[in-house]
Amino acid sequence: MLDVLVVCEGQTEREFCRSVIQPYVANSGIALAGTLVGKPQRKRGGIRPWSVYRSELNRLAKERDDRILSVLVDFYAMPQCWPGRTKAQSKPIDERGCHVEIELRKELADELGERFVPCVQHHEFETLLFVNPEISALSIAVAGGTMSPEDVAAQMVEIRELFDDKVERINDSPETAPSKRILELVPGYDKVAFGVTATTDVGVDELRSGCPWLDRWLTELEALGEA
Repeated sequence: MLDVLVVCEGQTEREFCRSVIQPYVANSGIALAGTLVGKPQRKRGGIRPWSVYRSELNRLAKERDDRILSVLVDFYAMPQCWPGRTKAQSKPIDERGCHVEIELRKELADELGERFVPCVQHHEFETLLFVNPEISALSIAVAGGTMSPEDVAAQMVEIRELFDDKVERINDSPETAPSKRILELVPGYDKVAFGVTATTDVGVDELRSGCPWLDRWLTELEALGEA
């Protein structure tokens, strides 16, 4: 099995790796796990300066010389100190994550080379829930609120249509980010408890079809696992 360790932005992404991605990629000969930055007793979420992640990646690389390392972070919350972050802001939305991934690879080329497979989604985890609103709504509506799952789904479809059904473009404002939109519909929504369940219910194949960043990342990992 190919050992892949993903340094995640937060607890939700780590649980997503454990519960959703790992079972899926196991068929490609990949043992994937997520972790957070920091020592075991002090690990915490929230994207931090690039220097912190770089040190963590280099430390983890020394533990096993056959390990593939990755990061799972979003562009929206990324500090400007991350390689490629500032320049990517002027590029079309669909190219920003790719641009940062390229720059991250360059940054760690000498230390990690082909052992580093970064993943940068443009916005936050909740974009995944807009891929199939009908299924997601059934998973998250139980968190509480006055709307039925059918009404939640209809509202999510309307939001997605505002962005030509491209969920990665649901947008970069503190008031209109994907998680804030979902909280308006389902005030009791908790991303770890309900968001990961929703992505599990939708399924990775459908998530890949709606999220180019996810498909790009998994395609590369699968190729390494099958090599």
